[in-house]
Amino acid sequence: MFLLTRKNFFIILLFILLAVFYYTLFYHINLTHFDSWDESRHAVSSIEMNINKNWIINTWMNKTDMWNLKPILSFLPTCIIISLFGKSILTVRLFSIVSTILLCSIVCYYTYKKYNVISSILFLSLLFTASLIIKTHGFRSGDADAFYIFCQVMVVIALASKNDTRHIALAAFFSALAFLTKSWHALFMAIPYFIAYGYLFKNKQLSIKSFTFPIIVFFSPILIWLALRYPYDKFDFIKEMYRYDLIARASDRITGHYHSIWYFFNQLVDHFSLITIIFIFALIYSFSFRKWKMFSYDILIILSAILSSFLIFSLAKTRLAHYSYTHIILICIISAILIGRDVNYYTKLLTLLLAIIALIYNMSTLHQFSKNKLPAYYDQLQKNAFPLTSAIFTPHEITQAERLSFMVMGNFNNDTIKQGKPVKNSLAYYRVGAKDNPDVTGCRILTEEKTLNDIRYEDDTVRLYTCQDNQ
Repeated sequence: MFLLTRKNFFIILLFILLAVFYYTLFYHINLTHFDSWDESRHAVSSIEMNINKNWIINTWMNKTDMWNLKPILSFLPTCIIISLFGKSILTVRLFSIVSTILLCSIVCYYTYKKYNVISSILFLSLLFTASLIIKTHGFRSGDADAFYIFCQVMVVIALASKNDTRHIALAAFFSALAFLTKSWHALFMAIPYFIAYGYLFKNKQLSIKSFTFPIIVFFSPILIWLALRYPYDKFDFIKEMYRYDLIARASDRITGHYHSIWYFFNQLVDHFSLITIIFIFALIYSFSFRKWKMFSYDILIILSAILSSFLIFSLAKTRLAHYSYTHIILICIISAILIGRDVNYYTKLLTLLLAIIALIYNMSTLHQFSKNKLPAYYDQLQKNAFPLTSAIFTPHEITQAERLSFMVMGNFNNDTIKQGKPVKNSLAYYRVGAKDNPDVTGCRILTEEKTLNDIRYEDDTVRLYTCQDNQ
């Protein structure tokens, strides 16, 4: 007979929170329109790579993409998912959702096994309040960031779990995956490695193998990728990665992103205020119990990763909101550990309170998702998809999100997305204010609506026409 004890109660609460969080990841995912830039850029490249039957070279408009300079794991998982399950809004975003499920499951298991169930609940409750990561360019977005975050958090978990060569090598493997996903962004984890090696030296466990094994594990996947890519463009891609994705991003404000050096600090206050308050409380609370002994090896690893991420991305000239997501999640983890290590009646009450607050936050998030509505032309694209319709004619300038919608919802590709005068049995996408719209004389309008495009005109109205027999 099942007895509801205090421990069972908290375990049940943990599983309830996990179930609600996973439900949130999928909720109305098919009713959220595509975002331009990273999501649409990555997805279009993945679809093109499938069409071209080349999973090594990421392309844009069927040409090697030397602007989106991300390695193979930014695209390959989505290529595989789309090849298995077809093109849809869900399959574009599925790998990010799976990465997030793995992240939450592993962190909850780690905190439960190494500390206690209170730590797991606290972590998950805090994560619920990080609604920006759930809603924007994170857990539900069809770009590479969710998997990159997963890899970087796994680096920290591996290093914090145990101080030995095997765990450093495991961390190095996840660092390699992070590099193969977001290139040089993976390098901010250098400080935790220094601490790990410092402890090996202190404990007289440092050896040649301590260096060679992790180095081999780190460089092997990267060298395999470079070897596969070399026949296509030699080292041109990696050179451009270094010039633009590392040097230019670090030294200049590229692509119009102008934020001050205090950007990530302000973000903590504006978007993650509850997490910040709990983090400060956790530091004070743990110090009151343990004094300087609170800074155990695992805590130093996580704190150094947070500090490293915060400082490096603050000092870089290009600062974007999603650059902070890794250290936000690490703040959730360390706050949960610092409070959960020293459990008493009041910390249990705090845990229950945060769980309730988390569910309230989530109700607000779900309410926002429930209001999502796809543009009307998505539905018409599906109803008139290729090969039922031979092509779609557009202005020369269309957004990345529009191109992706034509490819996913309308089943068109770069050969059937055209400019010029529509032919018989085609669609025409018309933007009021554009100078090079297709000629829609004699065509019948299917939809007309205001949109929020990143190509700005005084009138942002778009129309979708069907052109059947007039041409």
